[in-house]
Amino acid sequence: MQILANSSTLIARIINNRWFQHIGYWVVFVLFFAFAWGTHDDNYLKTLCVELINLPIKMALVYTVIYYLFPRFLFKGKVWSFITLFLLTLLLASIFQRVNDNLIIVDTFFPEWTKEPTLNIVQLVRGAINISSVLAIPMTVKIMEYLSNVQQREQNLAKDKLEAELVFLKNQVQPHFLFNTLNSLYSLILKKSDQSLEVLLKLSELLRYMLYETNVPQVELQKEIDCVKSYIELEKIRYGNRVDFSLNIWGEVGGYTIAPMLIIPFLENSFKHSTRGFNGQALITVEMGCSNGMMTLKVENSIPAITTPSPAASGIGLNNVQRRLNLLYDDRHELKINSSEDAYLVVLKLKLSKRL
Repeated sequence: MQILANSSTLIARIINNRWFQHIGYWVVFVLFFAFAWGTHDDNYLKTLCVELINLPIKMALVYTVIYYLFPRFLFKGKVWSFITLFLLTLLLASIFQRVNDNLIIVDTFFPEWTKEPTLNIVQLVRGAINISSVLAIPMTVKIMEYLSNVQQREQNLAKDKLEAELVFLKNQVQPHFLFNTLNSLYSLILKKSDQSLEVLLKLSELLRYMLYETNVPQVELQKEIDCVKSYIELEKIRYGNRVDFSLNIWGEVGGYTIAPMLIIPFLENSFKHSTRGFNGQALITVEMGCSNGMMTLKVENSIPAITTPSPAASGIGLNNVQRRLNLLYDDRHELKINSSEDAYLVVLKLKLSKRL
């Protein structure tokens, strides 16, 4: 099996070799037309010699067109310049072939033929049409190769742009989350609360996760859930009895991966909307679970009757996570947001990937 694999690799390497492809094309071209023209009188050696005599002119024509005219004019959008120079090159090749015909081929191989003037317009046009057949395959291959490269470049640019946007969005979410947490810590320090030390400990755990665990496209779902739990503990310390919070995690969460920092913005949004300008007790309910690779997240929070205006930048986290969902889980997620006078409900369904 190893010998067959090595042989296949060697054959593939030979076939993909540029020199092999060019030499193979010219060999096939010469043999094909030598055979085609030789069928008229069954003198294949004569037609082979004729094809070999004209071969340098045809090779010069092909390589001038595909390696000079194509990259310098056609591929740069200079279409009319390309057409003009292409026709002139074709005419020049036809003239050289007419010179070959009159000086070598007719006298040597077809003495019974009557020589036409070298610059006879009809013969030049006929010769240009005949010699242009050599360009059919090389021009087609070169254009297809160019279009394939253009498409590949566009795909790479789109991929790079997408990755850059995702990094930008994720990096926006993290400072936004950190900013809110530091505000909480600052409030506790001002109050000289003993809970400030506990907040620092939880915050260090979250920072460790954000710095060392989220620099990859996907993280384990369990790690993301642990991060969510740490965040909830921070918010509980911050709000105390002012928030009636319940968390229910169900199903099999092991063995799946998720984009990092994708869930916290929804929780952050629930705390923000349920507690703004409210001195009573806010209600927040979170349900999260996974079944057959489909994760379901439900976040519901109460909305106070009287709220204070939110700053303009308060929606950064939620807006970014919606954008990230569209980019990363385009056809693999469903997000519903329902808002009433007294409640706000987010339901996210997400098709997860299995851990490799």
